[in-house]
Amino acid sequence: MDVVSLSTLASDREKTVSYLREKGLLVTYTRCPFCGSEHIGEVRREKYKCYQCRKEWSIRRGSIFEGMKLSWEKILWAMKLFEMEVTAHKAALQLRLSYEVTLRLYTLFRKAIWVHTQKEGKSLLEGEVEMDESYFGGKRKGKRGRGAAGKIPVFGILERGGKVQVEVVEQVSAEELVRLAVAKVKRGSLVYTDRFKSYDGLVSYGFRHKRIDHGKRFANGKVYINGIEGFWSYAKGRLLQHHGVSVERFPLYLKELEWRYNHREEDLFELLLDVLREYSQVADNR
Repeated sequence: MDVVSLSTLASDREKTVSYLREKGLLVTYTRCPFCGSEHIGEVRREKYKCYQCRKEWSIRRGSIFEGMKLSWEKILWAMKLFEMEVTAHKAALQLRLSYEVTLRLYTLFRKAIWVHTQKEGKSLLEGEVEMDESYFGGKRKGKRGRGAAGKIPVFGILERGGKVQVEVVEQVSAEELVRLAVAKVKRGSLVYTDRFKSYDGLVSYGFRHKRIDHGKRFANGKVYINGIEGFWSYAKGRLLQHHGVSVERFPLYLKELEWRYNHREEDLFELLLDVLREYSQVADNR
């Protein structure tokens, strides 16, 4: 959704509520959620009442926005700013909200994306696939790359012409990397890696395997891992704007970047609405 269309929608409360109901983000009650009576009605703005059991509920009941006192206008604009990769700090200033409230919204969006990527990650990658690992963390003195202290190791798999999947790993051991390869890539696929020894066992698990020696060159015909290395550059560049991400929140940011990269040619605002609808359904089943 473009900015002009969003501005028109967000300025009309009734249209916004109808839009969110249409997208499945607000529950439409035809019966009382307490006693099941059909004798219900709107008694005040965004408040409903059952005339049998006399109980009331908010229009936000049963939604992921339950308990939030923000206007629909600000919630929609927060979604747009998130889509545009405006940081929570800058979004808080533009929305005239506290940083804590804005971060709460952004974290909700990222949790929904994380759940969605777990579902997407069940589809096996296949064909020509690149694998590599990278290390994320703040600027520190000392060793860089493999074996660097204080860094977060991340394993990535990219299907050429397809999607990327990335996971935080405790260590880049052969057991861990091969386990993820078997879980995420179809047997028989052609896997490209560098010469890191942790990839030695791929052939014995049914993969075809070719390596590039980065000590000599970065590509040898079709033997290269430039695709997954391009994702690492993309992810690290995007993370710099946040000026530091905690270890606890890092997986949420990482999966957000995976989602953005995989859907970079699509309307991310509309996709975010779909992701939030999925998340609300998961939350209802907990």
